[in-house]
This record gives sequence, C-alpha cells and structure tokens, in this order.
Amino acid sequence: MNQDEHLKIELGTPLEEYRQLKAEIVSNLESGRQIATLTLTSAGILIAAAPYVIQSQVTVLFLIAPIFFYLLAWAQLRYVYLVLDMGQYLQKSVVPRIQAILTELSASKHDRDFSEIMSWELAGKSPVRLRKDKFLGILFVPIAGANYGLPLLAALLSLFAFLFVTWSAAHVITFLEAGLIVLDISGLIYSAFWGVRAELRR
Repeated sequence: MNQDEHLKIELGTPLEEYRQLKAEIVSNLESGRQIATLTLTSAGILIAAAPYVIQSQVTVLFLIAPIFFYLLAWAQLRYVYLVLDMGQYLQKSVVPRIQAILTELSASKHDRDFSEIMSWELAGKSPVRLRKDKFLGILFVPIAGANYGLPLLAALLSLFAFLFVTWSAAHVITFLEAGLIVLDISGLIYSAFWGVRAELRR
C-alpha cells in the first residue's frame, strides 16, 4: 500500500466523523425548531385565554406562565450550546485534519490550497458577524436569535399583561405576586445573559 492509498483510508475517518457530527447538528437544530413551534403554540393559547384569565381574576397565571417560557428558552439554549460545541470541535479538530490530508494527497501532483474547504466551520461565520456594518449587525441580532428570543418575548409580554391589568384594576400586589415578579425578572436576565453569550460564540 503506497502513501496515497494510506492517506485516502486515513481521510475516511475524519470525513465520517464530519458526517456524523453534521447529522447530530441537524438533529439538534430540528429539536430547537420544535421548541420554537411549541413556544408559538403556547403563546397563542395564553393570548386566547387572556380574557378568561382576567374575567376569572386569576391574573397570577400571567406571572406563572413566564416560568414555563423560561423552561422552553433553556431547552432551546441547551440545543444551541450543543451545536456550538460540536461546531467548535469540527473547526478545531476535524476540518483541519481533512484539509491537511487533502493537502498531503495533492502535494505529489500539484499544489492546491484547501484552506477554503469547509470554511463555513470557521469561527465568526454567523449571520451577525457576516455583516460588516456594525449597525446592520446589531439590527440583525433579533433575527439571528429569533428562535431563542421567542420564549423570552412571550415571558416578557405575559409579565407586562399582569402589570397592566393590575394597574388598570388598581389591584394591590400580594407578597406571592411580588415574589413571582422578582422571579420572572431574574429569569429574564439570566436567560438573556446566556443567550447573548451563545450569540457571541458564533
């Protein structure tokens, strides 16, 4: 077996690993999309039920709902970080190995530059970073993080709904409601923090 044949066999391992990881990434992204669909469905149910919640005077449900949306956001974020970790492994280990083997295979025939092969795996290739204009990049953030932002937006709207109804009815906030408000705001800050960190890693 000559060196070229040995390299071709060796190339099969990182290529197979690349295919497997890509399939896992696609699976995680699909799971994330399902959570986004569940979020939209849940938000629709909450909006439809809002008049009945207000009429029944159980507006505390508007403070409980954000906790459910935060759970959805964290599940979404878990998939985001799994994809980021797999992408990082691809760009730091698998892709450079594939490029190195391809370069070695072509060295005996003619020099070729394989640095662009699978270059989408390189760091800083997220849609936000592809915008050279910083202002446009900032404007694009809500789109880039839309799936993750949906449950946070739903949680925030639910909290605002409670505050608006409470203010309109001149309702005195109870100790339990105050505690839930603090919990909701803390959950929002916590979730937004990890969401921003995930986006900066792209």
